[in-house]
Amino acid sequence: MHRLRQLHPLTIGVLLGTFFSRLGTFITMPFFAIYLSTVLKFSPVDVGWVLSISAVSSLVMSFIGGTLSDRYGRRTMMLTGTLGFVFVFIALAQVETFWAFFTLSALNGVFRSIFEPSARALISDTTDEKNRLFVFNIRYAMINVAAAIGPGIALLLSAGNTAITFYITAFVYLAYGIAIFILFQRYPITESHGGKKVSFGATVQLLKTDVAFTFALAGIIFGILGYSQFNSTLPQFLTTTTLLSGGTSLFALLITINAVTVLVVQYPIMKFGMKTSPLVSITVGIATVAFGLFVMGNAGTVWLMIGAMFIFTCGEVMMFTMTDILTDSFAKPELRGSYFGAMGLTSIGQSIGPVIGGQLLFYFGADRPLPIFGCLALLTLLGIPLLLLSQRVHRRSKVEEEKEVVSL
Repeated sequence: MHRLRQLHPLTIGVLLGTFFSRLGTFITMPFFAIYLSTVLKFSPVDVGWVLSISAVSSLVMSFIGGTLSDRYGRRTMMLTGTLGFVFVFIALAQVETFWAFFTLSALNGVFRSIFEPSARALISDTTDEKNRLFVFNIRYAMINVAAAIGPGIALLLSAGNTAITFYITAFVYLAYGIAIFILFQRYPITESHGGKKVSFGATVQLLKTDVAFTFALAGIIFGILGYSQFNSTLPQFLTTTTLLSGGTSLFALLITINAVTVLVVQYPIMKFGMKTSPLVSITVGIATVAFGLFVMGNAGTVWLMIGAMFIFTCGEVMMFTMTDILTDSFAKPELRGSYFGAMGLTSIGQSIGPVIGGQLLFYFGADRPLPIFGCLALLTLLGIPLLLLSQRVHRRSKVEEEKEVVSL
């Protein structure tokens, strides 16, 4: 409680806004693939493209979104992002064609890359360094509390079979935007680097100069590729396979187990990350996500699938608990938005993951899960050598910096 009282009102606003906005999102998006495949009868490949284009557009925008935050300030970009989300979710309730969903999904990715770097950079701007790990973990916990509640609400609303879920999400983002506006009016902050001429090539430049960070990004991309199957390939597999019954309800159960597991294991895993390093935690997390995917490929019963989800979730927590801290540890204060924007390049994994998973599902069929999830597990493991290389480069650069300090 003492730490909470120390937080800036804007930080508290972002944390509460994160909870309610993600609650609205978890009412809708986890069942988006099911909605497209079962209600609108889209093929697995088409569903994969609709889900992937959001990540592709987010990837492209990540070169710009973070530097926009550094140039124009957190407030402007967060308000732009929330209003954009309102438009997207209202429009999703109206459309039915593949190209309409494809376009709106792309816009969703654009607005995510406008909003997210600014929100996370604002947390860093308004939080003392000693409290940032604590705050970023609260943010992650808020997301998972929303994930635990959202699917149950979605099932009451027919699991995304009705447009009302899109309207609910749009309303929540509208309320979030109004709250942000009021908080900035009441608690103005000096955005010291907002408005400065930060080059849009800053993201590219920092990837060239900060080699350890670049290798870490590349490794995380493969981890995200594996994690992306949770909301794309897995729900399609569960609703079409004959090996397991009640796919939609089972997926809702797995989402809840995922969220509850996060809340249970987050603190001990955070302590593990603090004792080792963010890079070590993320490396172990990728290996665990891959193992979880492999177990999914062998899960012929509900209990085995639940066990696979528990393993998968532990890996997810190891990856995502430390991602923001990793980024913050690399970032220079004047380029903090650019670093968080660069982390958006991990959307490469999110963009190609659903397409690869959809193609594997289409090729092997829903009754042959092992080759599907086995291939996905192997692809995920490719991130580990890159993260080990990042650790080596990072240690070498630290030694060189210490030598320079001693020589001075």
